[in-house]
Amino acid sequence: MQRLSPHLSCGAILLACATAGGAGAAPAIFDLYAGSFSGSGTILEGPDATSHQVGCRFEILQQGATGLSLQGTCRAYLILTRTVSARLSWDPGSGQVTGTYTGSRVGTAKLTGRQRGTDFDLAIEWPRPLYGDTTARMRVASLDQKRFQIVVTDRIGANGPVRATTDLTLTRQ
Repeated sequence: MQRLSPHLSCGAILLACATAGGAGAAPAIFDLYAGSFSGSGTILEGPDATSHQVGCRFEILQQGATGLSLQGTCRAYLILTRTVSARLSWDPGSGQVTGTYTGSRVGTAKLTGRQRGTDFDLAIEWPRPLYGDTTARMRVASLDQKRFQIVVTDRIGANGPVRATTDLTLTRQ
């Protein structure tokens, strides 16, 4: 499938970055982000950054004491599907989250970031330019015990505006 935004898939994966807190904070963060989730939202796609509705389903599993993995699918127009996966780990010494995301049309992305309370501020580094550059920002925000939001922002075009390329709200199933 070539039409789903690579940002959409990446956005859901970064939920796994919830392991980025202090040693005592990790279990509470795992409780917020580990589990089965589904949701919907909008993505921007193509050179004109056209907005599309999308739905996603994910399983987020704890990997040892300091990691999470995500497996899932995102669907647009009920016929186009993309498989998404990510593996992330948390360094309790530095509080840094690192990992990879697989599922983008431009290749495997590197993920880095930090926990801010129950939210996450993350950087995405694409292996090739996407919308004119190789970087984007992601914010993963807990809305309550059962829901969280993923917003990815990127510059559209070399000198264009910074816009939300993914805006999803996911709910625990």
